[in-house]
Amino acid sequence: MTTATPTPLDHTVAIRTGYWFEALCYPDAYDDPPELLDRAMLDTPEEAIRLIRLQIRTAHPFALSPTEVDRALAWADGGGRIQALAALHRGETAGFSIVLRDGLRPEWRVRPVAYLSLTRTHPTACADSR
Repeated sequence: MTTATPTPLDHTVAIRTGYWFEALCYPDAYDDPPELLDRAMLDTPEEAIRLIRLQIRTAHPFALSPTEVDRALAWADGGGRIQALAALHRGETAGFSIVLRDGLRPEWRVRPVAYLSLTRTHPTACADSR
């Protein structure tokens, strides 16, 4: 039985743009480090902003003061999300933060990143080499 050896031609390499999403929670306004709540690599700015909108609407509606509810909904449904989308399309970082009644400060950030994608072009040759 002959085993095929993968060669560099068995792979396609590409530099792609993705959107690095992070949701953090700061315990106070001092030097305490934030808690990481969520992170993901997303393919489009629209996916990233949709995720922020979803988390704003589902995670914090009862913990917000009426003023913060108005501000969060104005961002999620209005100009804030549009400005954030525009910033991401320009290659800039975008985000949003709110203050909960207990003083915690959730923050959502998205930044464009370039990453290297390596894809097999001949999966059988790579599978046979095991």
